[in-house]
Amino acid sequence: MQILVIGPFPDPIFGVSLSNMVLTNGLIQKGLKVKTINTSSSNTFDSVQGEWNFRKLSFLKHYLQLYKVLTSDVIYCTTGQTFFGILKYAPFVLLAKVLNRKSIVHVKGGYLKASYENMSYLKKKISKFILQLYSKGIVLSNSLKPLLEEFLDSKNIFIQHNFIQHSLIIPEREVFKLKSFDSIKIIYLSNLIPEKGIYQFLDSLEDLNSRGTKFEAKIAGYIPNNHDDLIQRMHKIKNLEFIGVVKCNAKADLLSWGNVFCLPTYYSMEGQPISILEAMGFGNVIVTTKHAGIPDVCNRKNGLFVEKRDVKSLVNELNYLTNNIDWVKETCRFNLTHARKLYSEEAFVNGVIKIINSE
Repeated sequence: MQILVIGPFPDPIFGVSLSNMVLTNGLIQKGLKVKTINTSSSNTFDSVQGEWNFRKLSFLKHYLQLYKVLTSDVIYCTTGQTFFGILKYAPFVLLAKVLNRKSIVHVKGGYLKASYENMSYLKKKISKFILQLYSKGIVLSNSLKPLLEEFLDSKNIFIQHNFIQHSLIIPEREVFKLKSFDSIKIIYLSNLIPEKGIYQFLDSLEDLNSRGTKFEAKIAGYIPNNHDDLIQRMHKIKNLEFIGVVKCNAKADLLSWGNVFCLPTYYSMEGQPISILEAMGFGNVIVTTKHAGIPDVCNRKNGLFVEKRDVKSLVNELNYLTNNIDWVKETCRFNLTHARKLYSEEAFVNGVIKIINSE
């Protein structure tokens, strides 16, 4: 069986590009034949965000690789969630339909339904036509199944959770050697954009400092070009260290250092952040929002929920953790064991293969 994976690959590293890389490598390791079409238009995160612009016409060059559909049995696409994000994959899925090839759309976010509902009549018609061409669809969690119900029969919509990068994993005993529970150690690991809650997070740290709360915090991630003010602000906050973009060992060290992972996101295209699963897999309590597919992997057993855009709610929950450090320690151990069992790369790759092979 020949599988064609179409979508963005690193760089830049973000949820979808990382997922495509892991899936491709996993399929090859299992002896399957895989070809790819890398649709990344730039090596910076800024290029994957925002409205359509003329730079995105560079996508047209990828149609020179349409011939790869001819020799493939399965077409796997990680389509975008906007009109342009759907439209640009149309030639691939149209050709697959004409050739009677199996085609799978994997929606790696939670914005598709809202995006579709806000489209003009004509854009809705075009988007629906394209999405109905796919044989099957995959979403990240049960609560996200409605994203595709407008376009595919429910029997053809499957669930596949995200994963923790295997290359990051270090033994449990090593993780807890690096952890300290004398106070909460808070991690924020994401691209530093407003919709990921970075400004609310910084406000909450300033509030904790004003109360004399004992904590340490580290922020890691890419800062887009139009948010340079963040660096100056972070340097002024006591008990906070900004360490920039982290990968591989540096990322594992950061996740091992922390005991609380905070992501107060309200990002419109959010699905099921890989960073949350990774933080759980390294023994961190999760503090996040009931947004997109997050409630399907987070609950009162492994973390706490805060209100979106609400600094007071965030401060209250972080204070709760400060005053309940034994619960933090217990939950850290639970999360590490639980997440590594459920969200391995192996489980992710096997899950996608099972969906591909299903009738």
